[in-house]
Amino acid sequence: MGTFAKLVIAVAVVIVAVNLHFYFKNVTHKLDIPKDGYFGPGAKHADNTAIKPFKVNVPDAVLQDLKRRLEQSRLGHEVLEDVDSFEYGFNSKYLLEVKEHWLKKYDWRKYEAILNSFPQYTTEIEGLNIHFLRVQPPKTYKKVYPLLIVHGWPGNVFEFYKIIPMLTDPNKNLPGAQQDFAFEVIAPSIPGYGWSDAARKTGLNQISVARIFKKLMERLGKPKFFTQGGDWGSAITTNLAKLFPENVIGVHLNVIFVMPHSNAKTFGLHLLGHLFPSFTFSSPTQHQFSMKTLFLETMRESGYFHIQATKPDTVGVALNDSPLGLAAYILEKFSTWTNLQFRHLPDGGITKKFTLDEVLTIVMIYWTNGNIAASQRFYKEFFMDPNIDHLGMQYLSAPTGYACFRNDVPNTIPEEIVAANANLTHFKEYPDGGHFAAFELPKLLAGDVFTFVGKVEKMYNGRI
Repeated sequence: MGTFAKLVIAVAVVIVAVNLHFYFKNVTHKLDIPKDGYFGPGAKHADNTAIKPFKVNVPDAVLQDLKRRLEQSRLGHEVLEDVDSFEYGFNSKYLLEVKEHWLKKYDWRKYEAILNSFPQYTTEIEGLNIHFLRVQPPKTYKKVYPLLIVHGWPGNVFEFYKIIPMLTDPNKNLPGAQQDFAFEVIAPSIPGYGWSDAARKTGLNQISVARIFKKLMERLGKPKFFTQGGDWGSAITTNLAKLFPENVIGVHLNVIFVMPHSNAKTFGLHLLGHLFPSFTFSSPTQHQFSMKTLFLETMRESGYFHIQATKPDTVGVALNDSPLGLAAYILEKFSTWTNLQFRHLPDGGITKKFTLDEVLTIVMIYWTNGNIAASQRFYKEFFMDPNIDHLGMQYLSAPTGYACFRNDVPNTIPEEIVAANANLTHFKEYPDGGHFAAFELPKLLAGDVFTFVGKVEKMYNGRI
């Protein structure tokens, strides 16, 4: 028997074994997901269902305290003489430039006004005040579809300030668009992020938030809607579609989470793709697919994940006390997660894709709300509920679109692997772009959302 034949047999045996293992694992585990929860302070009480207008208004005293802390900040280390880059983390020389810009040029009130240009509201769900943007399109569009768009970490709703006008009024704001439909965009802050309350009790995870956001959409009179998400937004909207398929018309993602063990076919594609990528995957961009590279890059860039998934409150103390430390921790992600090659640059390439003011506004929202630790607890909760892993292995039956931006980290997901886990209705690769697509390339992402929804319309013969 030849070597290739032996390899094929070995692969087949492994696939069957893995298939049986996870089949019995899923059969023996019964999903037990609560239909309600309470994460507010004290004893459970009925929610105040009122929808209240909201404006961001950071007190001057908070800004003065920030200035004092920045002026008195200290750096206890210097860049190594032979590594003037982001390879050891945030370059301390460039961090001093960020500090100077923050102190002397950055204007929070300007960006506060930008945030307040969008209609914002709060409402209480499961004991928490949930903050959200709700932006409606002009009445000139024949059709309007509700779109729930969800951010991730270390972002917040400010990531969407450029893409929202393109989604709500494409013919005015999206070059080349000739659409007969637009979106009513609902962009909530995940609890513990932005201006949404942090949980006061354990258990607030990606399943709980999916349920909370479903309740939000129903409270707004939008029981059927599309979703869009990246990072945690991808996990939340995917969970929402799996748990409440009657509510979700379609799911558009720019990040997809697929574990190699999700099913036998996925495992086989990972293994065959590692051995024979050009044979396994149709896209030339995946012909360098390597499980080894994926593993090494994941290990290299996931130290934050392990800390936040185990002891978020410890690191949260330091980050909540030092604005410069918080900036280094967050902005390093806007460097590396936008393009891994930016690690080799003295300034991390941050201003290649964003302005320094834009990324500092992301930091400011964490700082002024004092909720970095609350946002990090979302990682701890991810591993506390076995339902999350088992729900993640379930097939996503809703029509699914995937905008695949080449520089996402730790890698993009091949079309064949996505199709093994979801009802893949739309797939498109983009030669540029990283993890924060709505923030970095809003025109491309918005256009992809419209293309996806157009395909879903045709699936249903225009009767959505």
